[in-house]
Formats: sequence, structure tokens, C-alpha cells
Amino acid sequence: MLLAKSTPPVGLRQHTMDVLLALTELRAIWPEIPACIDKAAIFHDVGKAASGFQSMLRGTGPSWHFRHEMLSAEIFRQCCDMGDEDNLLTYLTVLTHHKNLGTGNEVSVAFRECYSQSQYSRWFDKWRELLSNATEIKAELAGLDTRIDEWTPREDATSPANQAASLIGDIRPVFSCRELAIARGALVAADHLASSGLVSTTRGRNISQESLERYARTHIDGWAEWSPMQQEAGSKIGSAMLVAPTGAGKTEAALLWALANRHGFERVFYVLPYQVSINAMASRIAEAFPDEEGHTEISRNNNVSVLHSNMDLAYLEDAQSDEVPHEQAVATALGRSNAARKIYAPMKVTTVYQLLDIFFGRKFFEVGLLELTGSVVIFDEIHAYDGHTLGLIVVLLEYLQKLSARMFIMTATLPEPLKVLLRGAAGIANRNEIRLDKSDPLLTEVRRNIATDDRCIENATKKVRESVLAGRKTAVVCNTVAKAIKMFDALADLRPFLVHSRFTLGRRAEREKKEHIEQQRLVIATQVIEVSLDVSFDDMFTELAPADSLLQRFGRVNRHARRPDLGSPGICYIACGKDPGSERVYSAEILAKTAAHIPNEPLNFETACRWIEAVYPNGLTEKQAEQMNAAQQVFRGVVEQLKPMLDSTVTRSTEESLLDSVQVIPEELESQWRAQKQQGNHMEAKKFIVNVSLPSWKGALWRAGIGTPPSSLGWTIAPFKYDGLKGLLLDLPLGH
Repeated sequence: MLLAKSTPPVGLRQHTMDVLLALTELRAIWPEIPACIDKAAIFHDVGKAASGFQSMLRGTGPSWHFRHEMLSAEIFRQCCDMGDEDNLLTYLTVLTHHKNLGTGNEVSVAFRECYSQSQYSRWFDKWRELLSNATEIKAELAGLDTRIDEWTPREDATSPANQAASLIGDIRPVFSCRELAIARGALVAADHLASSGLVSTTRGRNISQESLERYARTHIDGWAEWSPMQQEAGSKIGSAMLVAPTGAGKTEAALLWALANRHGFERVFYVLPYQVSINAMASRIAEAFPDEEGHTEISRNNNVSVLHSNMDLAYLEDAQSDEVPHEQAVATALGRSNAARKIYAPMKVTTVYQLLDIFFGRKFFEVGLLELTGSVVIFDEIHAYDGHTLGLIVVLLEYLQKLSARMFIMTATLPEPLKVLLRGAAGIANRNEIRLDKSDPLLTEVRRNIATDDRCIENATKKVRESVLAGRKTAVVCNTVAKAIKMFDALADLRPFLVHSRFTLGRRAEREKKEHIEQQRLVIATQVIEVSLDVSFDDMFTELAPADSLLQRFGRVNRHARRPDLGSPGICYIACGKDPGSERVYSAEILAKTAAHIPNEPLNFETACRWIEAVYPNGLTEKQAEQMNAAQQVFRGVVEQLKPMLDSTVTRSTEESLLDSVQVIPEELESQWRAQKQQGNHMEAKKFIVNVSLPSWKGALWRAGIGTPPSSLGWTIAPFKYDGLKGLLLDLPLGH
């Protein structure tokens, strides 16, 4: 038997059959996958039959140091008429199912190393190794394709890598011709599924309205039927927009819309701004749609995947329990993360950055494009993005339209000009904007009132103490990590719980759990508390921020009507004093406008909408509009030049500037991180990473006089103090 895989051993014929089965499953979801790609599945790993490659797989020979797919492509070229367009498509797919050809200007090293342009090229030895097993190839794959059965090998073959430069010149951008991207995406996806032992993708047969209703009956207090707004969402076909306040049931409305628009087994993406809310939402959706075996935990439910840069830690948190050994939990988390990266689960809860990454041209971006084709995409909390990110999203929406995706955009507070912009980008008809009925009590319900103070938030410590000591659950929300830490120090005797983005990922996974935050009597946080965190406080003290941000923060106050009646609303205190840190984060103009239009009347949804329109009559400030337009221009240029089978031209600096963040390892934790990396415990090592916004990082380096920070194993090391209770302290360099 010829092998295709070594651990565990899998025969070439078995692997080929597994890839064909995976392709059949994928084609049931995406019928546009060309039929000729079945031929690619049959030929793609034939090159592994070379005697040296087989010895390596069996552990009896050294590493092979050659690309097997070059041999596979040459066998295909000898067996098939290369003047046929389908055969050319298949040939390219076989040739590139592991490596890109290169960039638009240069052939990749992987292909250059496989040239046969001199008599000393390794190609000739490798081809002879393959010919030595030609009879075994025919026996192993007998009956799968008559062209292999009838193949007469040519000894004078030259390497397909020689053609790479001319092939690069012939490849067209994805969005002028998608067939090549679909073909490659399908073969790569099928190969990865088969190699992972998953073989078949999950279609999600239990994702239904009946299942969602069962969830509502057991998880939503007093549920009897869907509200008129939710019923309307469930009746809309095509892209739609929902504008409704907190507590209106937007999540269920979005899922009802998704069910109505999921005609077959298309994929559903639920997009949220922050990782802190994704894990909780994934758990909620997993409860609503148990898989066919009844699993509701995200670490076991095959219907739902978490997809973000730290999903392995999310799966580890979910898989861990007193009854499960740590090693088993790690194995489960790795398996689930592996599946989440593939076309496997039909529902993915993710950040917008994961979708943007596809259009940046990451390796095998074609798989992502295939998965997004015809998909159903829900954008929750669309108002939470800044002008820069909104610019990226506008371009993303335009190209999702070209992939025949349907989009559902949800917001509680968004200025009318931005609604118009997003509706246009997503192709949403005016008739598909959903609002609450004018008689709905949620429009006039008052859950919270506003109180203001002309001083900075540091002057509110006395009132914060009074609130906490009176037994009220209290939140203090600051605009910068530095200010949050300062308030933490000022109120340290009350044992506050600090939540911000500059803790290590391991600490964040623990600290940002809903159940941990709910147990605290005083939480001090930054903007991470604004979005989709389903916790409720009695009182909130916040720095002045733009009106839309303030309204998101206020949504955490009296969220579940915890007070005896709505006649006793929660209190939201706004510290309106001029703060330099706040003005580095937000426009001074917007802060002034927000303060000038703070409502004097009770805060209900209608009042909140008027506040937003007063602050943002044009949708964005002039500076925000400039940021959005600049991001659109750069990102649209990136997407327009995107070509299948080629490396993206986007540099790391360009991508960082568009995504606006950097990952670092605190220097004081570097030895622990390095030890885990060197032992191969990559998931444990990941717990030491800290995410820092690019402006904060650059500013900290400049203030510390650090030109280029140290690095280790390819990672940036942060030469700043790290405190287990406070996080990474960018104002305390370690003497560099």
C-alpha cells in the first residue's frame, strides 16, 4: 500500500476517497464548485508515491526536501489534454494545493527550488523515484480514473515549476473571475477536512425555527411567542437592517432572519466587535441549536464554532472542568480550534477582523471566499466601530454582495447618514429596514437617568464609595487603560475588579467571563464593557465619551430591570471635566457636542436617538470621515488586486495600520512564554500574549526612548512592567 499520511498511517487510495467524499459534501452546499475538481482530488497526492517520499512517511528515510505536488501536476499533464480549459483549471489546482506560485512579480522559493532548468536540478532524481513506483500507483488507484490506468510515463519530463512565471502572468483578479478561487478553495478545503479526519462538513440539520423556539421557551422568561419585530425580521428575505433598543430581542430577531434566508446549508456568520462578547454569544447560540447528538457546549457542539485569534483559549476555558484532565481539555480545544479554521461548522461566531483577513489575501484565502459565497452574515453592534474600521466594513459589505451573501445589520443607535451608507454598501432595500412599532413601550421605557459633574472622574471617588457601600453594584468606566488603573489605585481598599485589554490573553479569558464580573460589587473598566456584555449594574460612573459610546455603556445599567420597578431607574453619572487622555482617544469636538446635548429629560430610546442625531448630524465628524474614506481607499485597492494562488501584496505594516493593533509578550513573562513554546505547549504559551493598540504601543516606545523593541522567536517583547492585577503598564519601562 502506498501511503498518503504517516500519523496515523493512511493509504493513498483511502485519502483520495476521503477527499472525494469531502468534495461531495462541499458541493451540496456550494453547487458552483466545478465538477472537474474531482479529477484534482484524484491526482493531487499522486506525487507522494515517489520512493523517497514513501520512505520518509514510513520512518525509514530522511526528509524528502521536494514538493510532491510538482510530480502530481506532471502526471496530470501527461495524462490529460492541456488545451482543455477544465483541465488547465484542474492542473493549476493540483499544482498549488499547498503553495502559492509567488507574488505578482516573483516566483516563490518553493517553486524555484523545484525547477528543472539544469542537469543538476533535483527534479530529475525525484521524477525517477516516482517512476520506480509507477506500477504501484496504477494498482493503488485502479479504477478511480481511466487516464491513470492507461498512463504511459515519460522519462524525459520537465518540472511544472518551470512554468510558474508565465502562469502568474495569466492569473486574473478574483473579482473579475472567481472560478479559479472557487476551484482552489474547494480542493484545499476538502484536503484539509480529509487530513483532519473530519471528512464530511456539518450541514446543520438541527438549525431550525423549532429548535430556536424550544430554546426560547426554556431560556427566555415569560416567553410565549415572538414579538412583532422578531416576526417581521423572520419574514424578510434578502439583506435587512434592524434598529431597536437594548432588551428588544435583537439576537433572536437576527437568528429568525438567518433561518428565513438560509435556503439550504449555507454558512451563517455572526459578527461581533469584541472577543469578550463572542464566547458568550457562541454559548448562547450553541444552546439554541444543539447538534444532532444533542450537544450544547461550544467545545462539543458541531453546529457552532468560535472564530477569532484566541479561539483555542476560548475552547480551553469551555472544555475545562474538575472532571476533565487538563491534557484532555487541551486536546479537545485544539481539535475544536482546528475544525473552526476549516469549512466545518455551519455557524461561526466571529470578529469582523477574521472576515477582513480573508480579503487581505491570507494563505488559502480562497477557502474563506468559498465559505462566504452565498452565506448569511449578521453584523451585531455595528455602531461600536470607529470611523477607520467602519471604512473597512463598508468595503467588506460591497464585496460580500458580489459573493451573493445576505447581510443583516443590527444597531441600537446609529446616525441616519451612516444607516444610509451601510444600507447602500450591503444592498438593503428601504422596505427591509425593521423598527419597533411606534406604540411599543420599549421606545418610551426609562431604565436609567443621567447625572452630570463638570469635574474629572477622579473627583467622583467619594460618590463611588457611597454607591458601593450602600450595596449597589457599581461600574466605573474610563476612556484609557491608564485612567482605569489610576482609578483602581484610588479605590483599592474597595477591592475593585479591573477589566481592560492589556492583560495577557490567559488573564483576560478568566477576567472577562460574565459570571466573574457579575460577582463583583465594583468593576473598573475601559470600553471593553460597552458591547454585548450581558451584565447589569445599579450605578455607573463614566468619563465623558461620544454619545454613542455613552449609550452603549449605559446599556449595562439596570439592564434586566433588576430594580423593583422601572420607576426607580439606575443612575449614570457623567464626569464632563476636560481630560487630555480622553481627547487622545476621541475628538474634542465630538466630546463638546456630546456634553452640550446631554438630555435633561428621562433617558428612553427616543431621547437617545435624538441625542445621537444632534451630535452626529452628518453621521461622522470631519476627521472620522477622513479616516473612513482613507481606510476605504486603501482596502478597496487591496481587494481589487487580490489574485488566487498568489501571495498577497499587503505588507505587515499595511495590515497593522489597517487593523490598528499589535501583539506583544511582556518581558517579565518572556522566560515562561519561551519555555512553553520550546516544550511545544503553544496553547499555554499563547496565554502570555497581550494585545495593544498600535497608537498606544508607538506612543509608549517613543516616550521610553525605545527605537526598536527586543524580540524573541519572531515575537515582539514589551520592555514594560507587567502587574497581575493591573496588566501591562506602558508608562513603566524596565530600564531599557
